[in-house]
Amino acid sequence: MKTALSEQAWFNTPTMHPFWMGVISFLVALYGLFFLGWRLESVIWLLWFEVIFAVGASLIRAFFALQGQGFFSNLLFRIFITGAGAALGIAFIMLTVTFTINGIDTSSRSASADMEGFFPQMVVLFLNYLAGLILHFFVNGHYKTASPINELMATFVYLLILLALIMPITMHLLPKYPEWKDAKWIGLTVVLVKFIVDAGFSRAGKTTAQISSPG
Repeated sequence: MKTALSEQAWFNTPTMHPFWMGVISFLVALYGLFFLGWRLESVIWLLWFEVIFAVGASLIRAFFALQGQGFFSNLLFRIFITGAGAALGIAFIMLTVTFTINGIDTSSRSASADMEGFFPQMVVLFLNYLAGLILHFFVNGHYKTASPINELMATFVYLLILLALIMPITMHLLPKYPEWKDAKWIGLTVVLVKFIVDAGFSRAGKTTAQISSPG
Protein backbone atom coordinates (compact mmCIF):
# COMPACT_ATOMS: atom_id res chain seq x y z
CA MET A 1 0.00 0.00 0.00
CA LYS A 2 1.41 3.35 -1.01
CA THR A 3 2.19 5.81 1.74
CA ALA A 4 0.11 8.97 1.56
CA LEU A 5 1.92 12.18 0.69
CA SER A 6 1.08 13.63 4.09
CA GLU A 7 2.98 10.75 5.73
CA GLN A 8 6.16 11.20 3.71
CA ALA A 9 9.09 12.44 5.83
CA TRP A 10 10.49 14.66 3.06
CA PHE A 11 7.12 16.38 2.74
CA ASN A 12 6.47 16.93 6.42
CA THR A 13 9.92 18.22 7.34
CA PRO A 14 9.39 21.88 8.32
CA THR A 15 12.55 23.24 6.77
CA MET A 16 12.86 26.48 4.85
CA HIS A 17 15.42 24.85 2.55
CA PRO A 18 14.54 21.24 1.67
CA PHE A 19 17.29 19.26 0.01
CA TRP A 20 15.63 19.10 -3.40
CA MET A 21 15.58 22.90 -3.59
CA GLY A 22 19.33 23.02 -3.12
CA VAL A 23 19.81 20.37 -5.79
CA ILE A 24 17.72 22.31 -8.32
CA SER A 25 19.58 25.53 -7.53
CA PHE A 26 22.87 23.67 -7.95
CA LEU A 27 21.83 22.19 -11.29
CA VAL A 28 20.62 25.56 -12.58
CA ALA A 29 24.03 27.11 -11.90
CA LEU A 30 25.91 24.11 -13.31
CA TYR A 31 23.86 24.23 -16.49
CA GLY A 32 24.73 27.88 -16.92
CA LEU A 33 28.43 27.28 -16.33
CA PHE A 34 28.87 24.25 -18.56
CA PHE A 35 26.22 24.66 -21.24
CA LEU A 36 25.59 28.41 -21.50
CA GLY A 37 29.16 29.60 -21.13
CA TRP A 38 28.62 31.51 -17.91
CA ARG A 39 31.46 32.96 -15.91
CA LEU A 40 31.56 34.05 -12.27
CA GLU A 41 29.60 37.20 -13.09
CA SER A 42 26.48 35.27 -14.05
CA VAL A 43 26.80 33.09 -10.95
CA ILE A 44 26.93 36.21 -8.79
CA TRP A 45 23.88 37.70 -10.51
CA LEU A 46 22.04 34.44 -9.92
CA LEU A 47 23.11 34.53 -6.27
CA TRP A 48 21.71 38.04 -5.89
CA PHE A 49 18.34 36.99 -7.24
CA GLU A 50 18.34 33.88 -5.08
CA VAL A 51 18.95 35.98 -1.98
CA ILE A 52 15.99 38.17 -2.99
CA PHE A 53 13.82 35.07 -3.45
CA ALA A 54 14.94 33.65 -0.09
CA VAL A 55 14.19 36.90 1.73
CA GLY A 56 10.82 37.23 0.00
CA ALA A 57 9.87 33.66 0.92
CA SER A 58 10.90 34.22 4.53
CA LEU A 59 8.69 37.32 4.76
CA ILE A 60 5.71 35.38 3.45
CA ARG A 61 6.39 32.59 5.93
CA ALA A 62 6.71 35.07 8.78
CA PHE A 63 3.42 36.78 7.95
CA PHE A 64 1.47 33.52 7.69
CA ALA A 65 3.14 31.77 10.65
CA LEU A 66 0.16 31.36 12.98
CA GLN A 67 1.83 29.76 16.03
CA GLY A 68 -1.21 27.57 16.61
CA GLN A 69 -3.59 30.53 16.73
CA GLY A 70 -6.23 31.97 14.42
CA PHE A 71 -5.22 34.20 11.54
CA PHE A 72 -6.29 37.43 13.27
CA SER A 73 -5.13 36.50 16.78
CA ASN A 74 -1.56 37.72 16.39
CA LEU A 75 -1.97 39.70 13.17
CA LEU A 76 -0.44 42.95 14.47
CA PHE A 77 2.55 41.09 15.85
CA ARG A 78 3.08 39.31 12.54
CA ILE A 79 2.78 42.58 10.63
CA PHE A 80 5.41 44.13 12.90
CA ILE A 81 7.75 41.14 12.61
CA THR A 82 7.31 41.02 8.84
CA GLY A 83 8.06 44.74 8.56
CA ALA A 84 11.17 44.39 10.70
CA GLY A 85 12.16 41.36 8.65
CA ALA A 86 11.74 43.34 5.44
CA ALA A 87 14.13 46.01 6.72
CA LEU A 88 16.64 43.37 7.79
CA GLY A 89 16.14 41.54 4.50
CA ILE A 90 16.97 44.66 2.50
CA ALA A 91 20.10 45.05 4.61
CA PHE A 92 21.10 41.46 3.81
CA ILE A 93 20.51 42.01 0.11
CA MET A 94 22.72 45.10 0.19
CA LEU A 95 25.30 43.18 2.20
CA THR A 96 25.27 40.41 -0.39
CA VAL A 97 25.88 42.91 -3.18
CA THR A 98 28.68 44.57 -1.21
CA PHE A 99 30.41 41.29 -0.41
CA THR A 100 30.20 39.91 -3.95
CA ILE A 101 30.41 42.97 -6.21
CA ASN A 102 34.03 42.13 -7.02
CA GLY A 103 32.73 39.19 -9.01
CA ILE A 104 30.95 41.54 -11.41
CA ASP A 105 32.84 42.81 -14.44
CA THR A 106 32.53 46.60 -14.32
CA SER A 107 34.66 47.18 -17.41
CA SER A 108 33.22 48.40 -20.68
CA ARG A 109 33.37 44.92 -22.16
CA SER A 110 29.95 43.59 -23.09
CA ALA A 111 28.73 40.76 -20.90
CA SER A 112 25.79 39.81 -23.11
CA ALA A 113 27.36 36.52 -24.14
CA ASP A 114 28.11 35.65 -20.54
CA MET A 115 24.47 36.25 -19.59
CA GLU A 116 23.07 33.99 -22.29
CA GLY A 117 20.02 32.10 -21.07
CA PHE A 118 20.09 33.89 -17.72
CA PHE A 119 16.43 34.89 -17.57
CA PRO A 120 15.01 31.36 -18.08
CA GLN A 121 17.37 30.03 -15.41
CA MET A 122 16.27 32.79 -13.05
CA VAL A 123 12.63 31.85 -13.68
CA VAL A 124 13.41 28.21 -12.85
CA LEU A 125 15.03 29.39 -9.63
CA PHE A 126 11.98 31.49 -8.76
CA LEU A 127 9.65 28.55 -9.38
CA ASN A 128 11.95 26.42 -7.23
CA TYR A 129 11.49 28.77 -4.27
CA LEU A 130 7.78 29.11 -4.94
CA ALA A 131 7.33 25.33 -4.96
CA GLY A 132 9.32 24.99 -1.74
CA LEU A 133 7.22 27.65 -0.05
CA ILE A 134 3.94 26.09 -1.14
CA LEU A 135 4.84 22.46 -0.41
CA HIS A 136 6.91 22.81 2.76
CA PHE A 137 5.00 25.60 4.44
CA PHE A 138 1.39 25.77 3.31
CA VAL A 139 0.44 22.36 1.90
CA ASN A 140 2.05 20.36 4.70
CA GLY A 141 0.39 22.61 7.29
CA HIS A 142 3.60 23.91 8.86
CA TYR A 143 2.22 27.46 8.78
CA LYS A 144 -0.29 26.53 11.48
CA THR A 145 2.39 26.08 14.16
CA ALA A 146 5.33 28.03 12.73
CA SER A 147 6.87 30.96 14.60
CA PRO A 148 7.31 34.23 12.65
CA ILE A 149 10.61 34.98 14.36
CA ASN A 150 11.99 31.50 13.73
CA GLU A 151 11.02 31.65 10.06
CA LEU A 152 12.91 34.90 9.61
CA MET A 153 15.94 33.97 11.67
CA ALA A 154 16.43 30.66 9.87
CA THR A 155 16.80 32.52 6.58
CA PHE A 156 19.06 35.24 7.95
CA VAL A 157 21.37 32.76 9.67
CA TYR A 158 21.54 30.83 6.39
CA LEU A 159 22.45 33.98 4.46
CA LEU A 160 25.01 35.04 7.06
CA ILE A 161 26.83 31.71 6.86
CA LEU A 162 26.65 31.67 3.07
CA LEU A 163 28.13 35.16 2.77
CA ALA A 164 30.83 34.39 5.33
CA LEU A 165 32.00 31.45 3.20
CA ILE A 166 31.79 33.23 -0.15
CA MET A 167 33.38 36.46 1.08
CA PRO A 168 36.99 35.14 1.12
CA ILE A 169 36.66 34.44 -2.60
CA THR A 170 34.99 37.67 -3.67
CA MET A 171 36.51 40.09 -1.17
CA HIS A 172 40.06 38.76 -0.88
CA LEU A 173 41.05 36.47 -3.75
CA LEU A 174 39.45 38.34 -6.66
CA PRO A 175 40.94 41.77 -5.84
CA LYS A 176 44.34 40.10 -5.62
CA TYR A 177 43.87 38.00 -8.76
CA PRO A 178 41.34 39.88 -10.96
CA GLU A 179 42.05 37.61 -13.92
CA TRP A 180 40.34 34.79 -12.04
CA LYS A 181 36.96 36.37 -12.81
CA ASP A 182 37.10 34.65 -16.19
CA ALA A 183 38.04 31.27 -14.72
CA LYS A 184 35.20 28.77 -14.76
CA TRP A 185 36.54 27.02 -11.68
CA ILE A 186 35.99 30.16 -9.59
CA GLY A 187 32.32 30.21 -10.55
CA LEU A 188 32.12 26.49 -9.87
CA THR A 189 33.70 27.00 -6.44
CA VAL A 190 31.05 29.56 -5.48
CA VAL A 191 28.32 27.20 -6.70
CA LEU A 192 29.77 24.30 -4.70
CA VAL A 193 30.06 26.41 -1.55
CA LYS A 194 26.43 27.38 -1.83
CA PHE A 195 25.35 23.79 -2.42
CA ILE A 196 27.22 22.66 0.69
CA VAL A 197 25.51 25.36 2.76
CA ASP A 198 22.13 24.39 1.27
CA ALA A 199 22.71 20.73 2.09
CA GLY A 200 23.84 21.59 5.60
CA PHE A 201 20.75 23.64 6.34
CA SER A 202 18.53 20.96 4.86
CA ARG A 203 20.14 18.42 7.18
CA ALA A 204 19.86 20.80 10.14
CA GLY A 205 16.16 21.28 9.43
CA LYS A 206 15.55 17.53 9.39
CA THR A 207 17.55 17.01 12.59
CA THR A 208 15.65 19.78 14.37
CA ALA A 209 12.34 18.28 13.27
CA GLN A 210 13.37 14.84 14.54
CA ILE A 211 14.45 16.23 17.92
CA SER A 212 11.30 18.29 18.39
CA SER A 213 8.88 15.57 17.26
CA PRO A 214 7.38 13.45 20.03
CA GLY A 215 8.46 9.85 20.28
